[in-house]
Amino acid sequence: MVCQNCGTREATVLVQTVTNNQVRKAALCSTCAGHAEPAADLDAMMAALAALRTRAHTARCPVCRISFAAFRESGRFGCPHCYEHFLPQVMDLLPRVHAGAYRHRGKTPGRR
Repeated sequence: MVCQNCGTREATVLVQTVTNNQVRKAALCSTCAGHAEPAADLDAMMAALAALRTRAHTARCPVCRISFAAFRESGRFGCPHCYEHFLPQVMDLLPRVHAGAYRHRGKTPGRR
């Protein structure tokens, strides 16, 4: 299931609230769930997450000035500093790209 907030990562957390006998559910990825502040109302939490997502997607790398939206379109960062600047947004993506690791270890096997 895909995160209902960012729509890019796999949802790992199910947020459920009951108000006046109405059950509301939201499936979130670990990043979005970690950025959410505790809220009594699911709507308030989703609005806070949307504000974080908008702010994160409009931010630019301070070195090459590429936006996260441009990265998502092209699939390529503009410079090595983008990895550090956009780390919170791509933390869930890195293990899938680098064969289960958070760091790229090269394409050739290590020597014994």
